[in-house]
Order: sequence, then structure tokens, then C-alpha cells
Amino acid sequence: MRFTELSQEATQQLWDTWKSAIREILDEFNEDVFHGNGTVSENAYNERPHLLLETKKEFLYVFPMPGDLLFLGVYRHIIPKEHLNLKYTADKPDEENIIGWHGLELGILESLYGEDKDRLQYYLEKVLKTLHRKYWVKLAG
Repeated sequence: MRFTELSQEATQQLWDTWKSAIREILDEFNEDVFHGNGTVSENAYNERPHLLLETKKEFLYVFPMPGDLLFLGVYRHIIPKEHLNLKYTADKPDEENIIGWHGLELGILESLYGEDKDRLQYYLEKVLKTLHRKYWVKLAG
């Protein structure tokens, strides 16, 4: 039972628990940083679960990953729908498209603080600020 957090069911349960709070934070980030000019959307039918913040030049994807991990990746282009299919397996990572990424271990956060939305917001804010400083600001400048 030591590896149950790696199951698809555990990943989906974690996502269902935190998705709405993550969406709220992305909406606020879009308003504060991009003056509401970006668009936040959720995955479409039969796609890998994710949230997407689409701006004029970059795309921020938030994916739940096995192991209670939240993956935030900044991309140059939108990820093709066929790559987001639940059955898709990539031969190689999309190295030309990805600009930068950061992982956030939600399982550790939950074990320390429970389902504390304020703690999630605090840590997600730090990750978003880091991604913005390291990748968006460099690209704009």
C-alpha cells in the first residue's frame, strides 16, 4: 500500500479535490498579471485532466501527476489535442515547445495541513511567481 498514490484513481481523486481551488488561483493570476487578457479553461472530453491559462504568447498547463504531484508547465504553443489524449504515449518529450516547468507536491501539503485552501494558495502563488519571473518576464524583455 506504499505506492497507492501512483494509481490513476488516486491522481484523479487529488485532482477532484484541488481543481476548483487551482482554477480560482489561475483566474486571479490572469487578472492581476495579464489584466484578464488571458483565458483559463479546463480539459475537454476524453483528454488528460488539466487546466490551461492561455495568454497571447505562452500557455501555462497544470496537470495532476501520479505521486500526488502537480505539474505546472509553460509552453510556447498549445499542446496538440492528440497529445492530450488519455491513451497517448510520447516517444520523446516536447523539448522544443516547453519553456519551463515546476512541480508542487500536493500529497506532502495535504499530509502536513489537510485540505487547507489557504496553504495551497500560498504555495501555488510562490510557484506562479517563480514561473512568471523566470520565463514570462524573460520572454517579454
